This record gives sequence, structure tokens and C-alpha cells, in this order.
Amino acid sequence: MYRGVVCLVALGLAALAACASSDLATAVDATEDDAEVDAPTDAAIDAVDACVPTSELCNGRDEDCDAEIDEDFTTLGTTCMAGSGACMASGVFECDLDGTGVRCSAMPGNGGAETCNGQNDDCDGATDEGFGLGTMCDGGDADVCDEGMIVCAAAGGGTACSDMTGNSAETCNGLNDDCDGATDEGFNLGMMCDGGDSDSCIEGVLVCAAGGGTECNDLTAGTVELCNGLDDDCRNGIDDGFAVGGSCVVGIGACQRSGNYVCNPGGTGVVCNVTQGSPTAETCGDGIDQDCSGADATCPTNDGPAGAINISAGGTFTGDLTAARNDQDFSGSFCGSTGGRDLYYTFTLPAAEVVYVDTFSSTYDSVVRIFAGACTSLGANQICYDDQCSGAQSQGAIQLAAGTYCLVVDQYSSFQTAGATTLTFTRGGRTGTSITAPGTATVAGTTVGAANVSTGGCTTTGTSPDVGYYFLVCPATTRTVAANTCGTATSWDSVLYLEKAPSATDLACNDDGATPCGTASPIRLSSFTGGSAAGPGLFWLIVDGYGFTAPTSGAFTLNYTIN
Repeated sequence: MYRGVVCLVALGLAALAACASSDLATAVDATEDDAEVDAPTDAAIDAVDACVPTSELCNGRDEDCDAEIDEDFTTLGTTCMAGSGACMASGVFECDLDGTGVRCSAMPGNGGAETCNGQNDDCDGATDEGFGLGTMCDGGDADVCDEGMIVCAAAGGGTACSDMTGNSAETCNGLNDDCDGATDEGFNLGMMCDGGDSDSCIEGVLVCAAGGGTECNDLTAGTVELCNGLDDDCRNGIDDGFAVGGSCVVGIGACQRSGNYVCNPGGTGVVCNVTQGSPTAETCGDGIDQDCSGADATCPTNDGPAGAINISAGGTFTGDLTAARNDQDFSGSFCGSTGGRDLYYTFTLPAAEVVYVDTFSSTYDSVVRIFAGACTSLGANQICYDDQCSGAQSQGAIQLAAGTYCLVVDQYSSFQTAGATTLTFTRGGRTGTSITAPGTATVAGTTVGAANVSTGGCTTTGTSPDVGYYFLVCPATTRTVAANTCGTATSWDSVLYLEKAPSATDLACNDDGATPCGTASPIRLSSFTGGSAAGPGLFWLIVDGYGFTAPTSGAFTLNYTIN
């Protein structure tokens, strides 16, 4: 018997069969009244030592050879429940059939019919199903309002409605109190009524009042009669007290119009039902007030050829074409369109000379025309300028012979109405040749036979003849000028300078510049770079002679770059 116990405790599952077939079988067969208990044999001890551990199973044996049985199944033998509701039974956890886990030994009972009692009578996991619990319902009151819900009855397992309220009577409150599908019925809501104001107008309707009754919602003050085609105060007729229909006049001059009084937009009075005419461009001296200012405009002094202003001395002149007349139609000739309002200027040149003109700062699309002769008897057209410097104003320079000329500042067409004029007229002070700016070029020339017109600031002599080349610069533009007289054609001592007309102040001047001409030749040539010409205006590039070192004039090559 002892040997068998040792074998059960010590041996693993693999050695269990050996124990059962040898000493364990002997121990089982022995009777309890044996007087002697045998001691373990060496074979039994060896069998214990030979136990091979495996995974522990739930079967009452020690498979993992740790002298403990079913120790991995901690819930074994503890209390458990099976089933639900009225079918629930209790038991303990026991080993399942394959020894891999535990199961509850309890067997659930059989359910009965489900009743409404808060219990799961039929053991299907749901309580009181099929009774519609929570559904809205109406109690035994006189209204038709669902104010309760289906609940289990106090006894018998059935249901009842929880609505214990009294009858809900309809009141005027915007609600359907009695649940009959109509709201505030029987109170005549919306019926027209008059409040306590002083007019005679029914301006309100019946509405619900606090407390469930009705009242008139007309809380306006007495309605005052307005001029609006209505009888606002509901008495004495439409627009009583206003002079609707009377005659009236608006505007002055050419803008005057006649009509009748009508109500103003605010209804507080009357206004004339016509609008004064739109002012048009004024034409001076015709006795008509076109711009509706109250009087015919006074013509500018130089509005016509007979009043031409003498600008021979040069300068800047202002004028206003807004009310001037269109004295002559230049359609089909020169530049610009048909022309419009115009101003006249005259100048006289005692000798041939370059003159410069621009209309920058004028407020309209201007055209400048220069004619030979007096303005009262226009001769041949000399030049026409329109839209220079990428704008609507004019700029130009021309060499004219000695004589009298008429300068006309004109509008581009008769459709224009603005007319603030700024005219700049500059005497160039000499004759000359036009060159292109910006640009780079080489020109050949000679000072032989030329007049001594100017003297550069970088030389002390002033008796040598000189030759001028002119170019124009636009507003808000500065040109950088570089020039020299380098070249085999220049065989005398030259001076080179840059000026802006009419000033004699040098913007750049050089005498005997070695670069870029070089010093191999004893001839003294001129060169400068970085001259600055800021527009707008007329600029001169002048080739002159030194004066003391013969020869003081001759042929030359002028190289220039104007950027």
C-alpha cells in the first residue's frame, strides 16, 4: 500500500502505467488487515525518479511532476451558476471531460410562460418582452392626450397605463392642450381689431393673452397722415393736408424743367416730379448757361485767334479749355482727331532756332499744332504733336526759320469736356540736329563755318564755333549720357558738353579726355560718361573748340550713347 501511494504522488503520467502494473497492483490487492506493511522497494523508488513532466491536466493526477494535483485550475471546486431568470441553478466548477478546463456542475431549470412582473420567466435572457412596456398611452380622462405609458400592472402579470392626470382643457397659449389636432380653437384668433390709439384704423388682430385668454395686439400710437397716396389715419381722405398736384419749377439755366408736386419719398411733404436737366459743357460767350451755374461763362483771353498770347520769351502757361470755343475744325489734317476746344498762342523768332513744347500736367488728351504766320491768318502747318511719352499729352521740338508762328493747343476731339491746360514753351537758343534718345550712334560733322553760340564750363575760351545735337526726355525719366569725339575724323582740339535748354549750365563737360580715345596721338579729343538728363525737357549735346590751340574747328566724329 505504501509503495502505491508513493508511485501516485511521485510518478508522472508517462511512468503511471508502470507503477500500476507492478508494486501498485500488489498494494491494491493487499487486504486492510495485513499485519505488516512492506517498505518501498528499490524498483519503486527508481520508478518515482523516472517521472517525465508534461502539461498539467484537470483529471486528479500530477502530470507536471511537481507533487501537486490540478493546481493550474484555480476555480476548481468553487461555486458557479448556470441558466438565467427563473431557470438559474447553482453548482461547483469540476474538470471537463477532456481535462483541458473546468465546467459548472449546475443544471439550469426549465422556464415557464413570461408574465409582466420584472422577471425573466421563460429564461430566454429578456425580461417582460412582448408587453409593449414604455409605449405612450392615454388614461381614463376626457382629453385625448397620451400622458402616460404602458407599465406592468400591480398584480396578475398584465399591464396598465400610468396616466393618472385629469382632463386637459384647451386654453389660448399656442398649444394643442386637449390633443384633438387643433390649436387654440374657439378663440377667434386673427380677427381684426383696433387698440386704444387715437386714429380710426383697425390695426391689430386678436392674439392669445397671458392667462389663456385673448387680447388685441394693436399697441400703436395714433397714425399720422402721410403724403403717400393712402388714407393713413383712416379719415378725411387720401393725403389730406398736402398740396399734391400743384405746379413747380426746378433747375436754372439750360437745366430748368417744369412739373407738378408729388409726395416726397419719406411721405413728409411734396417735391417736384421732374428732375433738372444735366449740365453740358459750357461754351463761353453764347448767352446760354450750359453748365447750369447761373451765368454764361467768360471766354479765356486767348480763346480765339485774335486774342493769341505772345509766348516768344518762353515759359509755362496755364489756361482752361472747359468753356472755350471750338474755333476751327482740323478734321482730316495733321494729327489727332477732329479737334475740340482750343487756345491760341503766338511767338516770333528773330533767326532760325529750335523750339520745344509740351503739355504735360494738362487734364485732357491734348494736341499741339504749329502754323506759320499770325493766328488770325494761319499759314502752312509746320508740325503736329499728339500722345507722346506713352500718354495723352504732347511733346516735341522742331527747328523753325525766322518769322512769326501760331501755336494752337487743341483737344483731341469735341467729345472731351475737361480743359485745364499747362503749356511749356522753350526756346532752344540755337539751331541743331535731332538725335534719337534712347539710342547709340556715331555721327560725322564739322564746326567749320558754324557760329559761336555757347561755351562749355570746362574751358575758359568762348570764341570757337560750335555745333549742337538735341534730344528729348519724357517726364519721370532720367537718361544717362556718354559721348566722345574719338576717331580719325577729329583732327583738332575739341570740347564736348551736355546742357538742358534754356539753361546754359553744363550737365557734363570734358576737354582733353584721354579715355577712351587713347594718348598715342597728340590731338586733344574729348570724352565724358555718366551725364544725367532728367526729363521732361530739351537737351543739347554740343561739340565745341578749345579756342587757343589751332585749329579750333574742323571735321569731327561724335560717338554717343543715351540710355
